[in-house]
Amino acid sequence: MRNGCIRQEKFALTRRSFLGVSGALAISPLLSHYAFGQETSPVVETTAGKVRGLRSLDVHSFRGIPYGGEVSGAKRFMAPEPAKPWTGVRDATQAGPKAVQPPGSVFENPDYGPYFRGGRKDALQIVSQAMSEDCLNLNVLTGGFSGHRPVMVYMHGGGFSSGSAALTLLADRFVRENDVVLVGINHRLNVFGYSYLGELDPRYAESGNAGQLDLIAALKWVRQNITQFGGDPNNVTIFGESGGGGKVSVLLAMPEAKGLFQRAIIQSGSLIGARTQDEAMEATRKLMSNLGLGPTDVSSLVQLPADKLLAAAATSASGLGGPVVDGHSLPTQPWKGSAPEEAEGVDVIVGSCKDEGTIFALPNMALFNLDWESLQSWLTKPGTLNSPGIPGAAVKDVIDAYRQDFPNESASDVYFRIQSDRGARRNAIAQAGMKAAQNAGGVYMYYFAWNTPLLDGKLRAMHTADLPLEMRLVEYPETEPLSRQLAGAWAGFARSGTPNGKGLPRWPVYTLATRSTMLYDLPRGKAVDHPQQRELGLLASYPGGFL
Repeated sequence: MRNGCIRQEKFALTRRSFLGVSGALAISPLLSHYAFGQETSPVVETTAGKVRGLRSLDVHSFRGIPYGGEVSGAKRFMAPEPAKPWTGVRDATQAGPKAVQPPGSVFENPDYGPYFRGGRKDALQIVSQAMSEDCLNLNVLTGGFSGHRPVMVYMHGGGFSSGSAALTLLADRFVRENDVVLVGINHRLNVFGYSYLGELDPRYAESGNAGQLDLIAALKWVRQNITQFGGDPNNVTIFGESGGGGKVSVLLAMPEAKGLFQRAIIQSGSLIGARTQDEAMEATRKLMSNLGLGPTDVSSLVQLPADKLLAAAATSASGLGGPVVDGHSLPTQPWKGSAPEEAEGVDVIVGSCKDEGTIFALPNMALFNLDWESLQSWLTKPGTLNSPGIPGAAVKDVIDAYRQDFPNESASDVYFRIQSDRGARRNAIAQAGMKAAQNAGGVYMYYFAWNTPLLDGKLRAMHTADLPLEMRLVEYPETEPLSRQLAGAWAGFARSGTPNGKGLPRWPVYTLATRSTMLYDLPRGKAVDHPQQRELGLLASYPGGFL
C-alpha cells in the first residue's frame, strides 16, 4: 500500500539463496555479518509497481529496482525515460545488472581485496554481476518504512567507464547503526553513457552526458518514491569516491539536478573541468573510424552489437573521458574559476587520501623502493599518473620541505605524499575554496591519512581507503573507533548539514581564512588549520597537477 504501509510476507533466506541474490558480492571476512534463516520479506509500492525485498537483522534491502526504461536498441545514447510500469509484485531480491564495461577493476585486484576480506570465511567479497545495456536500476537499504530518515545516494566509482552500485548491498551495518536510507545507482558508462553525437544528429544533443542524466533520473525516482522506504525526499545527500566524486562534482553544475539533493560529499574525485564539445567530437570521430563507419553514420552506431562497440571504444578512448560541456544538460565548465551557480545552498564535504597513487603504482614496484636520489628523478618526470612533474630547479626545495615536516618517512613515503598533494588533494582544495568563496552552503574538508596494512603496508592510505571504513565494512579491530567516526560524521552531515555530533571530534567549517581540515588517522580524527601550508604552497606555485 502507499504512504509507507508495508505488507510483510514470510520468506526463507538460506545461505545459498543469499549468495545468489547478492549478485555482485560473495561472502568475505572483513565485512558486516549476516544472519541466515527464516525472515520476513517486505513489499513496497512504487510509482511503477510493487517490489518485494529482503529483511535481515532489521535492515530491509531492495535490489535491482528499475528507475528508468530501456536504453538499448533505438534508445541507445538517448536520455532515459521513466521505468515501464508492471503488474503484480516485482522481485527485488536479486542485484540488477551493471553497465556494460571492460573486465576487471581496482576492487577486484587481489592485492586490494584483503581490505574487504580476511577473518571470517563466510563474509562478503566483491565479484562481478551480470552486465547489460539496460542497466538503469538501483538498490535501497532501510531500517524501516515509517518516519523521515536522511537519504544517502551513492554514486559508484570506476571513473566514468566501470563499476557498479554493488557496494551498497554490503552496507547493512552502516544503515542499521546510523538510521539512514541508503540508495545505490547503476547507470550507463563509457561509450554508452558519454559519447557525444550532438554535432551529428540533434536528437543526440545530450548524449555526451547520458550517464549523468541517468543519475538525475534516479534522483527523481528517489524524490517520488523514497517516502515509501522511510526516507525524507527533502533531505537527500549524494556522495561518491573517485569517479563517483567526479559524478557528484558534475551534478552540482547541472541545472536539471538542482533541488534533487541538499548535500554532497566528494571523496578523492574533485572534477574541475569537463570535456569540451571539440574534444568529445574528436573522440567520436576516432570511434567511427575504428569501426569503419562514415563520419556521420549514427544509425549504424546505434545498431552495432554492444560488445563490438565497447571494444572499438577501448581502442579509441572514445566515451571514456566523462561528461561534456554540451550547452544543454551541462551548460558551462563545472568548476573552472568559481563554483557553479547550481551548487548554491548545497552543503559539501570534500577530501582526499594521503597516498592516492599506491594502488595504481603496483605494476611499477620500483616506486615502493625509492632512495633520495631516485626520488628526485621520479618527481621531475613529465606529469603522468605516476610522476608529479615538478620543475627540476624546484625539486630539492620540495623534498627538503617534506623531509623537515615528516622526518621519519622514507623516500617512497614522501613520493606518494607529493604525488597525492600535487593531484587529487590539489583538486579537492581548489574545489573547497571555490565553494567556500561562494558563501552559500557549508563546506567541510577532510584528509585521510591512516596507513592500511595491505601488502605489508605498501599501499599506505591508498585511493578509496576511507570508503569501506565509512561504510562500516572493515573489521580490523584497531580501526573500529576511526570507522565509527567516519560513518558518524557522514551520516550526521546527511542528517543535519554538519559532520559534528556526540562522540565525534569537532570539525570546523572550511573557510579561506582558516582552511580547517579534519585529519583522519588512528586513533581518532582531529581538526587542523592550514595543514602542510608550506608544502602545499610550494606545489601550488608550479604549473601542472590535476586541475
